[in-house]
Amino acid sequence: MNDDYIDVSEMMKLCSIVRRKTMHDSYIAPALADGSIERKYPEQPNHPKQMYHLTEKAKNWKKSLIE
Repeated sequence: MNDDYIDVSEMMKLCSIVRRKTMHDSYIAPALADGSIERKYPEQPNHPKQMYHLTEKAKNWKKSLIE
């Protein structure tokens, strides 16, 4: 992921994951729980146009891996 918001379908393509439940249970829920990603519509988790992007915490972690 980069700085832009992306939807679940795009994340699934990037990760080569077929099942939406697998994506949610194994990746999205844990990343939301530890503050690595955030929702575009935080007050409406099931918003039809829900998207996600990296938080500053995740961007700093990602940057530390590159250095």
